[in-house]
Amino acid sequence: MSDADSDQTPLLPISVGRSVVVCLGAVAVLGLLGGLLWHLLTVTPAYTIGDDQGAIITERGLSQVFASDIWYIIISVVLALLLGGVCWWLFRRLGWPGVLLTVVAGLAAAVICWQFGHLLGPNGFAERVSQANPGDRVPMDLSLHAPLLVLVWPATVGIPILVASIVELVRGHAR
Repeated sequence: MSDADSDQTPLLPISVGRSVVVCLGAVAVLGLLGGLLWHLLTVTPAYTIGDDQGAIITERGLSQVFASDIWYIIISVVLALLLGGVCWWLFRRLGWPGVLLTVVAGLAAAVICWQFGHLLGPNGFAERVSQANPGDRVPMDLSLHAPLLVLVWPATVGIPILVASIVELVRGHAR
């Protein structure tokens, strides 16, 4: 067996490995940025503790419950489009595996965004309500009220890939 035969090619080319590392960095940065923005932009509704220790929320407070989910969606769409562009640039030569990596990256960023926003709070609603006095206002936890909204990221992250693929296809036919 010659020296050339004993050399094994790596499972992933170095350039793909580097692209994956850069993608993971983008996922982390954009997911954390999304969670921070969600925390900063969302006004969490508050319950008012009554004399009977019951918690009351206004109609405006109820609308703010849905507003927190809307903010998550808006942030998700914008940052997922950005992540999709980054992934297209990194994985454009991989074909369908690049699309799969991009969708997984979008899902990972979505979970990071959701969990980091929740971690920044407020959180611990049940404990805060139990310790509240009559007249206190206790803000709800920052959380998704429809957890399936994490799918906005992986659904949106593919749009830049689709657009870029169409542009390349049109350019290829124009030549």
